Amino acid sequence: MFKRDYFMRQIEQMTVMLHRILFNKEHLPLEDAQKLLDEASRHLLGLNIRSLQALSSKDILELLSYHGSLDTAKALVITDMFTAQGDMLERHEQTDEAYSAYLKSLDLLLHLSLSPEVEPKDEEYGEMIARIQQSMGRLEGWIMPEDIKRLLFAHYEKQGLYAKVEDVLFHYMEDHPDQAEFLGQGVIFYEKLLEIPDDDLLAGNFSKEEALDGLRFLKQKLHSFEIMNP
Repeated sequence: MFKRDYFMRQIEQMTVMLHRILFNKEHLPLEDAQKLLDEASRHLLGLNIRSLQALSSKDILELLSYHGSLDTAKALVITDMFTAQGDMLERHEQTDEAYSAYLKSLDLLLHLSLSPEVEPKDEEYGEMIARIQQSMGRLEGWIMPEDIKRLLFAHYEKQGLYAKVEDVLFHYMEDHPDQAEFLGQGVIFYEKLLEIPDDDLLAGNFSKEEALDGLRFLKQKLHSFEIMNP
């Protein structure tokens, strides 16, 4: 209970600036919104938002870790800042920059969800899932980079959403037919599914039969790839 109260208190304290931006987004000039976002960003990590966005997600999470403990609340607020940045840029028709901001938010969220310190049973995990779904909605219709697809593959597998894992796998194969390494990961994924109880597979909208079919298909595809690329 204490952890939950602390988490929510942190969220409330650090989103005041974001609320000011989002509440006034219809009237706030881009330059003023940028200044507010920079102020919030410096408050969190001592960097303006563009400098923060230039860091890798792993580096951001490392900066947010103290004595081996990750500050999940601050990490979520930073993803909100990237999203707010994207919303403001999109409103001012700077679509390429907005796309980059949305991608950064999703990338950080996925790295956060895959952190060994974060488990699906954790209370704050629901906050991450809601934000990931919102980010996916904002990016609908735009190209999803290869590294994001790989993160989504691992993210859905950690959640036990096996049908979604398979969707990511097949979309990845369509977009990157020359990636034999990912075919191998797909084989490992289906082999692991064969060891999972039927009830757990059903909860992930999957079955042993589908796992066997997928495994046979990928092994054939991998074999064909190896013949064509000796």
